[in-house]
Amino acid sequence: MKYTKKWTAWYYKTGKKYVTPVILICFFIIAFVLICQMVKPESYNVKLFEVAEKTIRSPQTIEDTQKTTEEQTKAATDVDDVYVFNRETAQNRESLVRSLFAYVAEVNQAAAENDAKTKKAAADADKPLPRSTSLDQKLASLKEKLSKDVSENIMDGVNSAMLTTLLQMNAKDLQAVEREVTGALEVAMDQSVRKDNMTDVKVSARDTIELSSIPANYKGVAKAILSYAIVPNEVYSAAQTEDRRKEAAANVIPVKILQGQVIVQEGQIIDREIYRQLALLHLLDQKMPIKQYAGFALLLLSLGTMLYFFTNKQKSLDRQKKNQYALVFSSVYIGILLMLMIIRFLEGVDISNISFLFPAAFGPMIIKILLNEKFAFMITIFTSVTSFFVFQGDATAAVNVTVSTFILLSGLASIVVLRDYSRRSAILLAGFIVGLANMAFVFLLLLISNSGLLTLAFWVPVGYAFLGGIGSFVLGIGVIPLFETMFGMLTTSRLVELANPNHPLLKKIMMKAPGTYHHSLMVANLAEACADAIGGNSLLVRVGCFYHDIGKTLRPPYFVENQLHGINPHDRLTPEQSRDIIIAHTTDGAAILRDNHFPQPIIDIALEHHGTTLVKYFYYKAKEKNPDVTEADFRYPGPKPHTREIAIINISDSVEAAVRSCDAPTKEKIKAIVDSIIEDRMQDKQFVECDITFQEIEIVRATLCATLNGIYHQRIQYPDDKQGGRQ
Repeated sequence: MKYTKKWTAWYYKTGKKYVTPVILICFFIIAFVLICQMVKPESYNVKLFEVAEKTIRSPQTIEDTQKTTEEQTKAATDVDDVYVFNRETAQNRESLVRSLFAYVAEVNQAAAENDAKTKKAAADADKPLPRSTSLDQKLASLKEKLSKDVSENIMDGVNSAMLTTLLQMNAKDLQAVEREVTGALEVAMDQSVRKDNMTDVKVSARDTIELSSIPANYKGVAKAILSYAIVPNEVYSAAQTEDRRKEAAANVIPVKILQGQVIVQEGQIIDREIYRQLALLHLLDQKMPIKQYAGFALLLLSLGTMLYFFTNKQKSLDRQKKNQYALVFSSVYIGILLMLMIIRFLEGVDISNISFLFPAAFGPMIIKILLNEKFAFMITIFTSVTSFFVFQGDATAAVNVTVSTFILLSGLASIVVLRDYSRRSAILLAGFIVGLANMAFVFLLLLISNSGLLTLAFWVPVGYAFLGGIGSFVLGIGVIPLFETMFGMLTTSRLVELANPNHPLLKKIMMKAPGTYHHSLMVANLAEACADAIGGNSLLVRVGCFYHDIGKTLRPPYFVENQLHGINPHDRLTPEQSRDIIIAHTTDGAAILRDNHFPQPIIDIALEHHGTTLVKYFYYKAKEKNPDVTEADFRYPGPKPHTREIAIINISDSVEAAVRSCDAPTKEKIKAIVDSIIEDRMQDKQFVECDITFQEIEIVRATLCATLNGIYHQRIQYPDDKQGGRQ
């Protein structure tokens, strides 16, 4: 018992605020498990190299990474090596050849000038003429020039015999050979020269020399020099080659196994490739990749986040209401997932097109009745998005989109069609209309998907859609009382039921406290008119007024409207005793309503319709006997009204009682009473916890005056019965 009290105290003090988050987390986990159970692929018990017993299709579109890698490798391998053409190479080789011939001419000229000087000097001295510069001397001088301060040793490619031949040429022949060699070199080096085709280029260039007009005895030297001068002018670029191979690999379109694609035909041998694809699609182990689990978790988290922000955006709801709305919304979503699971099971037993039987209008219809139209639109979107992933199976993507589109259209139709939900007959009529709309939607969607018009497969889903439309509303009518009981939700149909005069509690008020019953009816008329004027829930206000004073049925004679013949039991009681009896009718009324399982809004009206106002009559009576009495001792326990509707009832209740006790109420008296009571409530800060505005209070003031003036208007004095009676 000790631990129970501690637990109860902790719950009401701290733990109660955690209940809603914990329940929502549980709903999230349940929804995640249900979705993963529905979307995970079907498992097939097949073995390698056996004959397939049935045709297996891909349940989803997935990338075949192994095949993609193979295609990327092949594309990279097919890329040729990249060579970079260098024009400077041709210029450098041509300069080298020209330099060779220039050195030859320079050596010959230097030798000739040296011989001339030597001969002149000998002639002047009358000496014998010296010998001319020998060929060996010229060759040695040429070799020295060619090998001094050079980056490339020409002697590695040109031998002494070739140089000797060049030195023996006269100036004209030397120029002719130079011209032919450089011309052929320019033509050869202007094209792509690589190591693999350099021989062919040299042969072609040598053929050019062969056909030239230079002396035949010099063609061999020219060919040799030309062959030496021709080198590769394109070099391999490893970096560019690697970049092009990467680009080629990146341009490969990923190989995908498409949803609905046949993996293996019935009767076909399951080879290694087919078996690998089945394993890749998790059709052998009935598992999904981790990233898919994460994806569905993030999807649900996104939907939950949308619901959270959307609910918090409803400024007309207090925190308790927002939590209640979130719980109801989540419960309906879980119910929708369960129905989706049933439909998926029926699809698994090969019932064709059974997905169109899904009661798509159920969620929007329930949410619109229990919450409001905005949340109904949201549950429609949630259901449509979820169905897009659920209705996969062996279906193609086109069928998947068709079913999701049907669910979206059916949900929207139910929101539009459902207007009057105070009567079950009106709800059923809306269900019939939605069923017809479903038939039209499926008919159009199947036409768009190019289905055969004169086939059974076309008309069966149309019939399913009609049954799903009606079934949604029939199921909704049966489930609504369950939600009303579980979450204390108050629907229009429930309010209409509670407003029935034959309700046991109303009959109890009528029999035990007829004055209170009449007072409640009058307050209901006043408060309903005010609620209509400010756009409040007038039906809730009316029904709440019927039961707001039910606590008076425990002690009817102690309330003035039930006292007969001027007998007042309070004359025998102290002010404190009278106070306790008067104040108790709010808590007693709330207790009676709880015992009879009334919706929380009605209980709140019974508990809060007096707020924390002062029981003035007995307070002043006690004050006369004991000046030390405080107002706090004679105030209702509250709480203060937390909704506009209860604030209206608070004002209307006092106004009706005050005007009823007034002798010959006139417009001026009624206005004075209304103004006095409203100002008293404002100064007493009775409306600080509800969202009623000053503008709405002014509308309530005007509405009360107009309504009461209509009730208590001046009547014409008719002649008495002796003169013909009243008309």
